[in-house]
Amino acid sequence: MMRIRVNFDKTEEMRFTGHLDLYRTWERTLRRAGLPLAYSQGFKPHPRLQIAAALPLGFTSSNDLMDIWLEDELPLSSIQSKILAAIPPGLQLNSLVQVPLNQPALQSLLTASEYQITFLEPISDLDQRVQALLQKPCIVIERRGKSFDLRPLILSIAGVSPNPDGRQQLITLLRTDATLHARPDEMVTAMGISPEKALFHRLRLYFNQDIS
Repeated sequence: MMRIRVNFDKTEEMRFTGHLDLYRTWERTLRRAGLPLAYSQGFKPHPRLQIAAALPLGFTSSNDLMDIWLEDELPLSSIQSKILAAIPPGLQLNSLVQVPLNQPALQSLLTASEYQITFLEPISDLDQRVQALLQKPCIVIERRGKSFDLRPLILSIAGVSPNPDGRQQLITLLRTDATLHARPDEMVTAMGISPEKALFHRLRLYFNQDIS
């Protein structure tokens, strides 16, 4: 058996594909690729694969990570070519590496996520809104009927140069782990801006140990 770590992007064509549908898309892709997938035990066995972190509907991403388990050892070059031949539009394969079978699950090692926020309309006082948000001692938000403080989950916010279309952008680092996670659309709402006026792209994930 071998465990393969896949680095991939979720691009514009799959912006409105949710996490469960993304999982199913990868299942179909790996089956089409003809890889010797390892299956879970139980009444309804399914291919063993784990995506490191769910991505909200309407988000795109770079450098997402997924682990897959194969029953047989294959050269990495062969695995890569098989996936590339089967991968659908909206997913981009960047790289893959073999990792130890006994390494902890990616979800248990996750600490933070970095996002790029692109605003669709000019916001003249964007810098002031950012500073006002960071100066708040507490930002209470509600998610699924539960309230929690968003402020300690915001690790940093920085303005960057406008994108090629001249749209304003922010880069934010948000806490993401097994117990708590911040969402950039909730942060934008706390700034008094409708998240419908922004595009959200996850740039990378951070972990508490080397995962290569």
